[in-house]
Amino acid sequence: RLQNMRTDADGPRWAGVLQAAASAAGWKAAVPGANAAANAHKDVVTGRGIANSHHGGSYAASVADITVSRKTGKITVTHVWAAQDAGLTVNPNLVENQMLGSTIQGVSRLLWEEIRFDKSYVTSQDWVTYPILRFKDSPGFTPVVVQRTDQPSLGSGEPPTCPIIGAIANAFYDATGVRMHEAPFTPARVRAT
Repeated sequence: RLQNMRTDADGPRWAGVLQAAASAAGWKAAVPGANAAANAHKDVVTGRGIANSHHGGSYAASVADITVSRKTGKITVTHVWAAQDAGLTVNPNLVENQMLGSTIQGVSRLLWEEIRFDKSYVTSQDWVTYPILRFKDSPGFTPVVVQRTDQPSLGSGEPPTCPIIGAIANAFYDATGVRMHEAPFTPARVRAT
């Protein structure tokens, strides 16, 4: 990713968040999915993925560690490292809280949330028919605020929501050697994949 980023304009900011998340997670370069053949007969496999994105003017990157149960199809996100460059960060603690909330929201959207409807109405109208991530399934979380005192303050509410989805999808590929293209990544869809 770093080799394909521009070195002018906002390229250094993209690279900065990607490097910050990778450094915090102890990222080591590897071929994604290279261990999938060795994992083929294991009931529970692990994977690691990274992604970056842009939202609300801010730059964000995430690294996700996951486990996948081949038997049940359940994906568990065990830990997330999220980095964000929101320019001048006036209140880092508040930004870290926003990063946590938006990361959890992204995990929930990818693994659980799906609006269902019939020909006339939305049928997912409660927490049973529209499940969300529960506290017991929340991952460990390490926030990294990339402080840019020379830049104006930018949005901080939702930027990490975007890259966590790509990071989990990449981690799933790393664990299984298979790409999923339909969200949410429900246990039934994982087993079918």
